Amino acid sequence: MRRLCQKGMAVFLVISMLLLMNTAVFAESGKTVNVKGYIWEGMTEEDIAQIPNHFSVSNVIDTLDAKSIDEDLDGAFVAQSPSIIKILVEHGVVFDVYKLTPKEDGSWAFTYGQELPVSGQAKIWIPNPSGDLDDHGHPKYEEKIIDVSELGNYKVHLPWYLQGCTVTLTEPGEYLVVFRAEEAAAGAAMAFIRVEGTNAPVEEPVKEPTQEPAKKTVQEPAQFKVTASPTASKVLVNGEETSFDAYNIDGSNYFKLRDLAKVVSGTEKQFEVEWDGEMKAINLISNTAYTVVGGEMEKGDGQAKIATLNSSKIYKDGEEVQLTAYTINGNNYFKLRDLAQAFDIGVTWDNSTKTIGIDTSIEYTAE
Repeated sequence: MRRLCQKGMAVFLVISMLLLMNTAVFAESGKTVNVKGYIWEGMTEEDIAQIPNHFSVSNVIDTLDAKSIDEDLDGAFVAQSPSIIKILVEHGVVFDVYKLTPKEDGSWAFTYGQELPVSGQAKIWIPNPSGDLDDHGHPKYEEKIIDVSELGNYKVHLPWYLQGCTVTLTEPGEYLVVFRAEEAAAGAAMAFIRVEGTNAPVEEPVKEPTQEPAKKTVQEPAQFKVTASPTASKVLVNGEETSFDAYNIDGSNYFKLRDLAKVVSGTEKQFEVEWDGEMKAINLISNTAYTVVGGEMEKGDGQAKIATLNSSKIYKDGEEVQLTAYTINGNNYFKLRDLAQAFDIGVTWDNSTKTIGIDTSIEYTAE
């Protein structure tokens, strides 16, 4: 998944303001701070120590309490301009930095598709000139390393941004950094950065010896998130009640891709789910029994969750399809009607009993 949402779609994430908070102050010259993500609840200190630092932030002068801003953040900082964000690991499939903008109601927003430019090299895969096909009838690809500025010259998805790629923050303001080392749905390393002017020397006024230095305060944004509420509706799969760990987001129901593939396996609408590690893409194959990988149909805890909007390159029978997806606790949840339409699975709603019907014996019909 290269983008967090479908290319060209203006999606806004609202961020409300917190009260003023004191922060710890670094040295005047600023520091370079490393950020690591993919840290889950229950990990031991030994587990966390094995996780590499994913990116660094230079010229940091203050640190903020990241978890008080949003539980998905792995770092929150105040930096002076210019501040450079640099990839520290071998590669990343997502390296997006967004400038946050204030709204009239005092909240904040950013627009997908308006990421800051990246400098450095990227690895891409392009169709083999020979035209050879793999075992599934898909074109074979060959690797190519190019400058990131040349990406627009190729029709590729999921370029690997290589170690050393950078984004430079020069304008004062607030920024969100999203880095994904592998498949987008697997999680992320995320940081909030406030850039405050330049680090050029400034002549300070002379203070009286008895005057105590003023304590610096920084205004932080509150959580930026989408709330995913457990789906309260009963779900019938071909007439049989089935329990899913499903969520309702903005009035639509979202199910795990592999959960749905498992429950329809063996029917006329069955499909296989494969992960293409080389291309970093999901392949869906119609009329093929699903292969269980473990973890399907696990029950949730019935609690609301924070969901992060994302989109991943997905191919159905070799053709790219667009599916709306969110990441919740490291898992992909897809819009039920998107999946149903892709595989012509009937979806019904009984308002009197508040029941969702998934029926493989009928065709998909739009709402």
